[in-house]
Amino acid sequence: MKLKHLTLISIGVLLSLFTSNVYAQTPEIEEEIVVVDFLPAGRTYYYSPAPRDNWFMSVGAGVQALFAEHKGKTPFSLSMTVDFGKWFNPQWGLRLSATGGALRLRYPQETDMLHYKNVSLAADFLWNMTNTIGGYDQYRIVSVIPFVGFASNYAFRNPLGKTLSFAISTGMRFNVRLCRYADLFLEGKINILSDGYNGVVKAKRAEATMALLGGLSFNFGGKKFGRYNPVSELFAREALNAEVNALRAEDNAYAQENEKLQVENANLKKELAQKPKVITEKPSQCDTQLTSAVRFTLNSSVITDEEMINIYNIAQWMKANPNCDVMVTGYADKETGTAEYNQKLSKQRADKVIKILVNNYKIEASRLKLVANGSTMQPYPNNNSWNRVVVFKSCETK
Repeated sequence: MKLKHLTLISIGVLLSLFTSNVYAQTPEIEEEIVVVDFLPAGRTYYYSPAPRDNWFMSVGAGVQALFAEHKGKTPFSLSMTVDFGKWFNPQWGLRLSATGGALRLRYPQETDMLHYKNVSLAADFLWNMTNTIGGYDQYRIVSVIPFVGFASNYAFRNPLGKTLSFAISTGMRFNVRLCRYADLFLEGKINILSDGYNGVVKAKRAEATMALLGGLSFNFGGKKFGRYNPVSELFAREALNAEVNALRAEDNAYAQENEKLQVENANLKKELAQKPKVITEKPSQCDTQLTSAVRFTLNSSVITDEEMINIYNIAQWMKANPNCDVMVTGYADKETGTAEYNQKLSKQRADKVIKILVNNYKIEASRLKLVANGSTMQPYPNNNSWNRVVVFKSCETK
């Protein structure tokens, strides 16, 4: 292949990459100043979760050749390469590479062989064409990666003299995934040089080095990207805000209900304080519904300080009536929770009351009978919130 053809191909690759860069991807927007109205709906953005992620280093070897003034077939020689770079997102990356080795050229006669040493330092922009066209897939086996950049080539141990040339670097790389931390790569690259890199200036055409390389690429921290979709996150935030507002409204309703209960409780305490404490021995006294009740908040078995007075009253009544036992019955409101859950909750409420009577007021446990009615029975059918309660009923001691 003549070098002018190689030059035309390289220019075509550069134009295609430039066009893809203009039309395939808009500039990245900093997360702190995202304006959702200006982002395309449904678009997913990718980023490195940490600064140390998505760095890579490659080591490989292959063959290279110099296309310049020569006679006969172009000979290939051993070449070594090492590079270090980073993927900024699944489509775009940057690397610095060093490639070097021997070069041979038949000149000025086919029987004459010139031997060179060559070192090329390049900075290349990497385009993962597979991720751009097919979408990002961290488990994809094969990735096709065109690249283009700038290089400086230095030839030494040249019988015709040392030369330095700045070049356009372009080529194609194939990554084959071995695991999260390592890839196998195959790469073909061309450096387009100015005439005279081989020490012979004919001013007729450009010169080029072409290398075919293969080796291993190591991914530091593993190749991985985080992702976010501003539009989806906006809808998610709106849904969360709506849920928070609903919970706040429910909390306000419970707060108002609690205030009403506190007022009712204060009135009950006032009525109890005004009633004279008359204890009479009546045979039927042990078969009555006691007026004291212990109220609870929604989905709770915690006894508040305000309700402790009712437990105190029951304890005093039992001490004054040693021949009477008490049935402690727990309830739960039927409008919240399942029947199974409410059964368990009503038992917990009654059990908490019994423990206070036994531990704090030294009431014999044998005089207390626990009953859990859950939400199957509602002692206060006209006010659902009142059914979060423990009530008492006295009975004769057996």
